[in-house]
Amino acid sequence: MAYLQHNQYGFKDTSVNVNVPNNDVARLMYYLNCVCSAIQYNDSDLSRFRNYRNWSSLSSEDIRLLLVLCLTLRPDLLDDKVFFHSDALCGDSSNKFFEISQVRNQLLAVQSIVIAGRTCQVTKIMTYKMSWMQNNYLNPLQRLTQQYRPRTTRTSTCIIS
Repeated sequence: MAYLQHNQYGFKDTSVNVNVPNNDVARLMYYLNCVCSAIQYNDSDLSRFRNYRNWSSLSSEDIRLLLVLCLTLRPDLLDDKVFFHSDALCGDSSNKFFEISQVRNQLLAVQSIVIAGRTCQVTKIMTYKMSWMQNNYLNPLQRLTQQYRPRTTRTSTCIIS
């Protein structure tokens, strides 16, 4: 287990500034990229779902699969293990990454996590503000789920005699 404390020195901020397109698909792809970066999940089959700058290349079927992936890797499975809600540690950013090897005393992080039957090493933790989670997971997921929900067909008949 690793433990992080805000007032101790020795942990390394590995965050980089990114520009995520203002698009629900791109934001979910960015969320997935953050998850995969934190748990060192480098499956080549997922690379197209992580490239949020190229969001427009996904087909409708790919977007449905992205929704399934994001629902499978939902935040409640990662909170307090890999993701930590901490406005203080985020500072002026909406999220930050820290190398796990140098994390020390306030937040408890696990060394590995099992996702879909596969054990993944946790090499980083990500802290986030709730606005980050709203903008990059909750709101896009809600809108896209409504958009891609199976539509029911209604038929009506009118008999005039």
